[in-house]
Amino acid sequence: LLVSAMGTGKTYLSALDVRQTKPEKVLFVAHRKRILKASEESYRRVLGDGFTYGIYGEDPAFRSKTCGFAMVGALSKHKHEFDPYEYDYIVIDEAHRTGAHSYREILDYFQPKFVLGMTATPTRTDGYDVYRLFNHVIAYRITLQDALKEEMLVPFHYFGIADLAIDNEEVDDFALFGQLTSDERVRHIIEKIEEYTVNKDNRKGLIFCSRNDEARTLSRLFNERGYQTVAISGETSDQERDEAIERLENGELQYIFSVDILNEGIDIPSLNQVIMLRRTESTVVFMQQLGRGLRKCDSKEFTLVL
Repeated sequence: LLVSAMGTGKTYLSALDVRQTKPEKVLFVAHRKRILKASEESYRRVLGDGFTYGIYGEDPAFRSKTCGFAMVGALSKHKHEFDPYEYDYIVIDEAHRTGAHSYREILDYFQPKFVLGMTATPTRTDGYDVYRLFNHVIAYRITLQDALKEEMLVPFHYFGIADLAIDNEEVDDFALFGQLTSDERVRHIIEKIEEYTVNKDNRKGLIFCSRNDEARTLSRLFNERGYQTVAISGETSDQERDEAIERLENGELQYIFSVDILNEGIDIPSLNQVIMLRRTESTVVFMQQLGRGLRKCDSKEFTLVL
C-alpha cells in the first residue's frame, strides 16, 4: 500500500516502480474516466515506448496492450473476458474504496504477482481495514504535513467562519431548504467570500454543499448576483463534469458548486479557493475536500472554509 498525501505524485511513483520491476503486463484500475486518461498520460511520460497503452471500452485492441487502464465498474462486470493470470502487476487507485463490492470482485478474480494500492486516506469511517487487505505492508508513506514541509504542496490560508445563525442556531443545523438558500444566507456567504478573497480578478473555486437542490439553487442565486457558477453532483454525467472543470480552468466560471464529488482524484491546477458550506464530521472526507486546493499549481492564494 502506498499512502501519500494528495498531489504528491502517487501515479508517477507507481509508474516508476513499473519501470523498475519491468512486468510483462500492467493493469491500472480507477473509478473515473478522467483519472484514467490523466494516469495514462503520466505512464506514457514515464514509460515511453516500453509499453503499449489502451483504455478498456475505448480501444478495440485493449487485450493486446501491455499497459491497460480500466474503470472499476466496467471491469468488474466484464472480468470474465480476461484470464485471471493475464496481468502480473495491478495498480488500484484510491485504494480506500476497496471495501466496495466491485473492487473486491476484481481483486478476488485476478491473480497478479503484485498489487499496489494507492491512497491518501487509508482510514475509513465504516471500519473496513484497508491495511489488512494489503497485508499491512506500507511501500511508502508521506503525510500532508511532510508534503507541506518539503514544499511538495502549496501553503494555504485557512479561515474558519461561522455560518449564518437564526434564533441562535446555525443554518447548517436546519433541515428546511428555504433557510439554506435564503437571501440572508446568500448575502452572508458572499460577504465572507469577498472579505477573504485575495485575487478577486482570478478567482477559481470549489464550493461543497450538502444537498443537490441547495447546490443548484445557490448556483442560480450567485449567477443572479453577477458570478459565473455551475452546480454538479453525482447525478451529473462525466462529460458535464469535465466541461465544468474546463470552463473553470479557462476562466469562464468562477465557482463550481459540488455535492459528493470532486472530493478525490481530481487535478485543477488553477484552483485557488475551497469553500465548504456543509458540515463534514469525517476527517477523511474533510482532508479529501481540503486537499483539492493544496496541489502544486499555477497560482494559489488560500483555502476558505465556512
